[in-house]
Amino acid sequence: MQRYILIFLALLLVHGCVSVPSADLANARESVGCDQIVADALDTGEWDRGGWPDRDWWKGFEDPTLSSLIESALEFSPTLLKAESNLKSAYQVALQVKSKLFPTVAFDADDNWQHVSRYGVLRGFIPQVYPPVLNETKLGLNFNYEFDFWGKNRALFKAALGQADAEFAERLQAELVLTTSIAYTYAETQLLLKKRALLQKMENNLNEISAIRIKRKAIDNALIQLQASSNSLDTAASLVQIDQVIAAHIHKLKALSGQNQDSEIEITSRALNPLVLALPENLSLDLIARRPDLIAQKARVESASKEISAAKTDFYPNINLSAFFGLDSFFWDKLFTKKSYNGFVAPALHLPIFTAGRLKAQLSEKVDRFNEAVYAYDELILKAAQEAADAVTNIHRFCKETEVREESQQVVRKQFELTERRMQNAIDDRISYLNAYNALIEMELTFTEVEYGKQLAAIDLIRVLGGGFHE
Repeated sequence: MQRYILIFLALLLVHGCVSVPSADLANARESVGCDQIVADALDTGEWDRGGWPDRDWWKGFEDPTLSSLIESALEFSPTLLKAESNLKSAYQVALQVKSKLFPTVAFDADDNWQHVSRYGVLRGFIPQVYPPVLNETKLGLNFNYEFDFWGKNRALFKAALGQADAEFAERLQAELVLTTSIAYTYAETQLLLKKRALLQKMENNLNEISAIRIKRKAIDNALIQLQASSNSLDTAASLVQIDQVIAAHIHKLKALSGQNQDSEIEITSRALNPLVLALPENLSLDLIARRPDLIAQKARVESASKEISAAKTDFYPNINLSAFFGLDSFFWDKLFTKKSYNGFVAPALHLPIFTAGRLKAQLSEKVDRFNEAVYAYDELILKAAQEAADAVTNIHRFCKETEVREESQQVVRKQFELTERRMQNAIDDRISYLNAYNALIEMELTFTEVEYGKQLAAIDLIRVLGGGFHE
């Protein structure tokens, strides 16, 4: 035992002479840096303070059809099922790495039957020593353990756990992208249904104008009649086009929710629920812990740092212990006797002295991968800050545009009401009334696009804020 202790101390002394290369590690950003934009937005009075999305944020729209689509996607979507499988696989890999922290014990049984040739080397020269049949039986336990003095296996286990944590966050990110995509597509479908209803009203008015022009053929010239017919046909073509877009959106919703295209989804036009917009005051600090993609990349950075720690231990002595204890006999009736026991203990020591730069290259590779992960993390933080700023300013734009469009809509409505009274008093004709009605419908189309644009921007903000997830 003293001999082994002396050898170990000698290795420690040698290790003190081994130089581990220093590494230039990149530093990750600690916040997204959009405090001023948040402060300016809160000062406008358009937002509630301190609000983060709930995990089931879509229920706030109070639309059972939307909730049904998202719940179906959470259960049946192949995208989520694939991410779940990746997550389970990553944790199993981590458990495999963890097993290296413990000794391995295996039971082996071996029976070797051999007939030795009478004229072979053994029996040909000394037949009286070797029997014609040899049957060796071995039973025993094999033991193997790698001493983790420098923490290599612990570091590799933590690195594998980091990769598993990254897959877990990627699973959350896939869920976030899926749910917001369904909500976004559903809101676009609702917008298209509203536009279709308004276009149908406009087509009816234009058809009536065309019919009146035909009746007044003797008075109106042919150019005015053709213009009326052209306007009516353009609106009909717009209806055909919007029906195709609605159908494509429904196909997309079926695919996103994990349903077959033959499935029936009844989507009817619903009133737009007023949105309650909330913006957290501590957005710059907490967004890193609430966006799954940032959490995933952060886990990759931490995993890469553990791989650097593991690579450094390759410069240190490596100590393994192997052992065997069992029974070995050529005679079955003697196998379980005391004299048949067989065993050995084999400690192994390894210290790298000259590796032609391989260990330094391995360490440099891990450092470069760590820096790559840090830069990817910083890049994602900058992107997150941009997306947050864009979402906030986009919603602010829609809020301001809504105010302007409401005033414009009131003006056009008053013009329509005035034209309606003038027609009732025989000052204007039916055509003037229908044209004023179409102008009002066009304004409603524009106002509807702004209203739903605000809702779409709110859904995008929910995605930017992490959709209710938290590290």
